[in-house]
Amino acid sequence: MKAHPDCLPCMIRASLTAARLVGASERIEWTIVREVAPLLARSLPGRPPIDMSPEVQRRVREILGVEDPFAEAKRRANREALSLLPRLREEVAQAPDPLAFILALAASGNAADLGSQEDFDLEEISSAREPWGRFDYELLRAQLAGATNVLILADNAGEIVFDRLLAEELTRLGKHVTVAVRGAPTLNDATLEDAMEVDLAQVAEVITTGSDHPGILLSKCSQDFQRRFRDADLIISKGMGNFEGLSEERGPIFFLLKAKCRPVARELGVREGELVLKAASG
Repeated sequence: MKAHPDCLPCMIRASLTAARLVGASERIEWTIVREVAPLLARSLPGRPPIDMSPEVQRRVREILGVEDPFAEAKRRANREALSLLPRLREEVAQAPDPLAFILALAASGNAADLGSQEDFDLEEISSAREPWGRFDYELLRAQLAGATNVLILADNAGEIVFDRLLAEELTRLGKHVTVAVRGAPTLNDATLEDAMEVDLAQVAEVITTGSDHPGILLSKCSQDFQRRFRDADLIISKGMGNFEGLSEERGPIFFLLKAKCRPVARELGVREGELVLKAASG
């Protein structure tokens, strides 16, 4: 997916969120805007938005003098999501179709995104029942039936707890589940540290993309990750950043997300705010 003009103010907003999370002054915020806006206006057209994000976020961290301005927000989101697990497990157990329920929960959890907004409430997110704009469930079930190795491409901290429920259910169905997180901090995306905080390794193999892009651009990922990607029988790609990077890829990929902005919703053929489970080949 190539950048739209709407992506520029969104990426500036994410940069300002980083500043506000560490209590930066308005003077520092203006410094960020003066440096980030021209860079994006010059370099963003014709490229996937996530291709520019590492350069932008590295410069923001330099200006702030902070290694990871999202670190505490991620830890807080992980703790909050873990506190919801007992209730969510009860709801899964009572659901007529546990897998369908967990997919809706995992897609709703994609709203835990500080790249597109300044705050979120995981209690509210986990209780919401947003409509599906696209739900290729039967296609997923058919692909899953013949799959042995399932790769989940994680997105955000906090949200990764809902992905843990998905990994648990897929493991219960007899699949070998691998979850890929980011190779280094970027926005509030999940990294190995977040995977450890939510004990993800108890239910799945955990690897990294080898990249600090907030989404999968295969050419920027490690050779090991690219091999894992090619060898997977089924790939569940969480979130808008992964969709931006993989939207032109083909293979056993299913995009699972909430369409949180107009450009992504338009690319997916759904309304803004709707949930999506879409086969890459569909």
